[in-house]
Amino acid sequence: MIPTVHDVARHAKVSISTVSRVINDSAPVSADKKERVVAAIKALKFTPNPAARRLLGQASRTIGVILPSITGEFFADLLYGLDAAAKQHDYLLMVSSSRRLEIDFIAAFESMNRRVDGMIIMVPELTAERVLSLVNPVFPFVFLNTKSEDEKINVVNFDNRGGMASIARHLSDLGHTRVAFINGPDDAFDAQQRRQGFLEAAPSELEVLEYPGDFTFECGYDSAQKILRLQPRPTAIVATNDLGALGALRALLENGISIPQEIAITGFDGTGSAHFATPSLTTVDVPIDMLASKAVEILISRIAGVPVDELHCPVMPLELIPRESSARKNVSSLLAGM
Repeated sequence: MIPTVHDVARHAKVSISTVSRVINDSAPVSADKKERVVAAIKALKFTPNPAARRLLGQASRTIGVILPSITGEFFADLLYGLDAAAKQHDYLLMVSSSRRLEIDFIAAFESMNRRVDGMIIMVPELTAERVLSLVNPVFPFVFLNTKSEDEKINVVNFDNRGGMASIARHLSDLGHTRVAFINGPDDAFDAQQRRQGFLEAAPSELEVLEYPGDFTFECGYDSAQKILRLQPRPTAIVATNDLGALGALRALLENGISIPQEIAITGFDGTGSAHFATPSLTTVDVPIDMLASKAVEILISRIAGVPVDELHCPVMPLELIPRESSARKNVSSLLAGM
C-alpha cells in the first residue's frame, strides 16, 4: 500500500498536523519531532509532493515561472522556449501569471514556494529588489526583463532602449517629422525603457505625439482611431509592442488608410504575426529562444550551486527588421507629394 500522512504520523509518534507543519515548513516544530518526521518519511518512502521531496534533499525537477501574462503571442513563444530549454535539462515547468499586479505576483509566488527547485521571474512592473522585499525565496532564482540595480541578482535583460532607438532612427531616415507613439503600461520597466530609447534617439525636428497604452491589441486599435482624427495626421505610428501595432494596423485598414503610403506603422517584439501581417510589420526582433535558453541555463547553474557572481547575465542586443509597413519607397513618394 502507498503510505499516507497518517502512516508517517504513527511511525514518528506525532500528530498529523505536526507532519504537515514539517513538510510545508508552515510553523515551528521542535528539532526532535522534526527529526522523527523526516526519519519516518524516509523509512516509509512517503513523497506526496515536491515539498516533501525537497525536505528529503531530493530535487523536484521542476522550475517555477511567473510572467506578467500567459496570453498573447510573445508570452506563448517565451513559454515554449522556456519549456524546451528546461526539458533539455530534464526539468518541467510550473507556470503562473502576475497579471501585472503585486498582490497576484505574491499569490503566485507563494503557491510555488518550496515546491520548485528554482524560479524564473519576469515582473517588469516591479524591480527585482522590490520583489525580494515582498517574498523570501528558498531556492535559486533568475529575473527576466526586470529592472535591478544589484549586481548580486541574476537578471537576463534585452536592450529595450537600443531596440526602440533603432525605430526612431529608421523613421527619421525615411523623412518622417510627425509621429504618434503608443506607450506601454506606465509602471512597466520595458515600456519605460522603450519610450526613453525612442525619445533619446529622435532628432529635435521629429514631433512625437504620445498616447497611453497597455500592450494590448484593443489599445492599439483604439489609439489609432484617435490618431486618425488629428489634423494634420502624423505620417507614422510607433507602438511599443507588436500586438498594439497590429491593433493600430487593423484600425487603419478599416478606415481605408494606405500603409505605409499614408501612415507607416512599427512594432516591437518580432512575433510571427508581425511577419505574416498584411502589410508585413516593421518591428524589433526580440530573440526569445536565446532569452529563454540563457535564463534556464543560469538557473540550472544556480541550482547546481554555482555562485551568483560567477554567472554572466548579458543585456542582449536587438535587431530592427524593416518590412512593408514602413517601406522606404512608399514613404518617400508620400512626402514628395506633401
